[in-house]
Amino acid sequence: MMPPPPAGLSDRLAVLVREGAKLEAEGLPFPTEQLKAGVTAALAASQTEQAATLLKRGESLLAVATRDWSWVRDLLQRADELRQLAVSIGVDLQVLDARVGSPREQLKSQTLSAASLGRAGASASLAVAVLHDTIPKYCVAEAQKLGESIRLARNRGEDVTEAVRRFSLLLQAIQDEHLVATANRLIEARKAVARIPRAPAITNLPSEEEEEILLEARNLARRLSKMKSRARNAQAAARLMTEVRAALSEERRFGTPEEEIEALWNEVGRLTQERRAASPIDPTELPPAGAGEIAAPEEELDYPGAAEGAEEFPTSSRGRGRRTPPPEIL
Repeated sequence: MMPPPPAGLSDRLAVLVREGAKLEAEGLPFPTEQLKAGVTAALAASQTEQAATLLKRGESLLAVATRDWSWVRDLLQRADELRQLAVSIGVDLQVLDARVGSPREQLKSQTLSAASLGRAGASASLAVAVLHDTIPKYCVAEAQKLGESIRLARNRGEDVTEAVRRFSLLLQAIQDEHLVATANRLIEARKAVARIPRAPAITNLPSEEEEEILLEARNLARRLSKMKSRARNAQAAARLMTEVRAALSEERRFGTPEEEIEALWNEVGRLTQERRAASPIDPTELPPAGAGEIAAPEEELDYPGAAEGAEEFPTSSRGRGRRTPPPEIL
């Protein structure tokens, strides 16, 4: 039968186990079970001196832990709070983890001693300092993005009253340098901005299609400019331009830009033919070739009906075969 342990050692072991359990409950990795098992095993083997030595080491470790754990615990709690706050607003903590690491994991991975407690405290202090610097900068950068989104939405004519109010509260918290209030108001401002209707997406045309459209537009502009310059008076020119604008403003849809421009050009040609048929021109009223306007070669007559409506007027051997464009219809 195992002899009972000395009363003094039993009481001291009970106190050590009770206080060690309190520290473990607060998050300190105190080796309570290891010390208890070692002392109990030594007593069972009637090694009283060894049990007393182990118990004394445990009591010394308990004294050091009790003395240093309070400030290390506060730093660890502050670091954990700031870390959770940073995660809630979307801060990337990879840089922080690579630079500082996890103070709690470092404390758990090392044998408990005064040195390990000091290293854990220093690591927690560094983490708090880094987070105190990172979170405000991140909030300011996010506030700038939110302000730009609100400005663009207001320019589009959207109702941004609630977003502006939340944004003003965020700016006030940033100026007060209150981290928790700043983070909470940043989240509220994000929700308010997210409720603003987004601008419709604009599909970008391929570069080749843009070039084709611009080319057709330039060609049409040159043709209209030539037609306007050949009008006999300002009234005819204005009437022609009015008809062209009316045709351009018609809300008709074609398969491609080329088809739309071709249909418009055909409509202009039809109007020209109708006016020519309604108002025949006396050939005797035409000025002789070379008298005022130099006849244009056939390839330059790019208005509708130019080729089939032109008449030949022989002038000389060098000018034979050229055609003069018919006068535009008033």
